[in-house]
Amino acid sequence: MRKQRVWLVTPFSPLPGEGCGGVKTHSELLARLLVKLGTELTVIVPEGGSKPGPAQAGFIIENVPSNEQPDKKNWRKAMRLTAKRLCRTTPPDIVFSQGYYAAGCEPVLRVNGAAIAAFVHNFHLIHFYKFVSEVAGPRSFASYLARSLPTLTCKMLFTEIPFLREAQEVISVSEHNARLLRRYYRIPGAVLSVLHNWVDTEVFTPSRELREEERKKLALTAGQTVFFAAGSLWRPKGFHVAIKAFKLLAERAPGTVLMLAGSGPEESALKTLAGPALISCGRVKFLGERALEELPSVYNAADVFLMPSIHPEGLAYTLIEAMACGLPPITTTLGGNTETVGDAGILLPHNRPAELASAMLDLASDPGKRSALGLLARERARRMFSEDQAAEKIKNLLGRHPGGGRFSA
Repeated sequence: MRKQRVWLVTPFSPLPGEGCGGVKTHSELLARLLVKLGTELTVIVPEGGSKPGPAQAGFIIENVPSNEQPDKKNWRKAMRLTAKRLCRTTPPDIVFSQGYYAAGCEPVLRVNGAAIAAFVHNFHLIHFYKFVSEVAGPRSFASYLARSLPTLTCKMLFTEIPFLREAQEVISVSEHNARLLRRYYRIPGAVLSVLHNWVDTEVFTPSRELREEERKKLALTAGQTVFFAAGSLWRPKGFHVAIKAFKLLAERAPGTVLMLAGSGPEESALKTLAGPALISCGRVKFLGERALEELPSVYNAADVFLMPSIHPEGLAYTLIEAMACGLPPITTTLGGNTETVGDAGILLPHNRPAELASAMLDLASDPGKRSALGLLARERARRMFSEDQAAEKIKNLLGRHPGGGRFSA
């Protein structure tokens, strides 16, 4: 009997070093896991996303001749034609879609009897909340009504919701998002499940050797307490809140350092907010974009992880990675952060610099508490967000839709 044929439709390359972000990381880890489970995997990405053909990672890459968003007619047409072409030779048993990126191929898959499994990270209802929360006055509200609301509503009502309702499996990355999908999108409980994002907890793990090497590279002294945040430098991540909090903390705790890793549109504004004095003396360090393979070293160089999100997260990879490396987290109660951290960190209301500074001072002045929370964080990451637990759930899902193939763990 042949192997189970699986397609993964994603906006990002599944290969290391090609792109960044949570959905990119998820696509890379999911592709790797599907190969480990013995499937015959084809990864379908937009034109220019990755070179088509066999990949060394053990799967085939195919391109959709379009790089538009999946709510656009041209994308759906290109996706449908690509599905027809591939079904002539290797029809799938199941198609994994990042969000609704497989939109357009539903009729083709229906004819071929293939199931659709859609992963949901952050969806348009969440984006709606993000835009509304940024409305600061009559002019911005008028702009929102004229520009953002119609676009979001059309995407949600005419593409996203119909696609998710047609899927045989809708997989939310957090319980928080699953509740919203049931309540507002009316996704039936029979097809809705939760599969938390996962990391390799043998790669993201506490390491004294990595800590000493990276702290030396970063010119950090043994007595400094290092707060670290990582992600795209744009407003929803709340890095401006972290800098405001650190400025409140800096004089009260002179042995502290704030490190930020990432790049984005807010970088210049964040550096201005931090000020030349704190940057020049090394109290605030902007590390730039760091590759995934570099992050374990940087996490180990730090003492506390910050995620001061002001908008809901699905289930943030950086938070899981930091916890797996034994860092106690301080984060906000938005989105999936609460179920990620549990009792292994400090949870705060969002956009409260003074409260964040107080929590930072608490951990900076109490090494014992830092250590205890770090151990809890590591254990929680291993128990809830490891590759093993993800593999078991994906294996069960594949077993529900075997088609004419088989897979082996």
